[in-house]
Amino acid sequence: MSASRLIFDNKRRVGDWVAKQMPNGASWHEYYAMGAEKNGELVSGIVFESYNKHNANAHIAISKPTRLFIELLDHAFVYSFKTMQVQRLTALIDADNVKSIQVCLHVGFQVEAVMQNAGSSGQNLLILVLWPENYYRGKRSWVKTTPRHPTTVH
Repeated sequence: MSASRLIFDNKRRVGDWVAKQMPNGASWHEYYAMGAEKNGELVSGIVFESYNKHNANAHIAISKPTRLFIELLDHAFVYSFKTMQVQRLTALIDADNVKSIQVCLHVGFQVEAVMQNAGSSGQNLLILVLWPENYYRGKRSWVKTTPRHPTTVH
């Protein structure tokens, strides 16, 4: 039997692990991190940084997709929209990172803009936004019901 659990009390461990999963690494200034582990090994993590009371940047890393990851997402988005009370989450993803883009779109992020040649290797960088009412997995009573109109990117 494998032991799986969510981690809310070790932001440094989770933050360091998520940073190592980024294409060029990462360092966080002020941040909060939560993760999931299986048999003592981290398998997913989420870092929130650059919080300004309206927005936070979200960094999501997954090495082994598990059901626990879905539970982690629910906790992360409840934390960001209810506890931190941000109006939106932002994710920056290299345009050639198809798996990350698919995961973000699947949970409700929308492409907001494209930064030409701004990616980690000079490729385009996508700016994705998640509004509370668009989080597909965790429709909760605290979510606003007024739909927003997504920005169209050409």
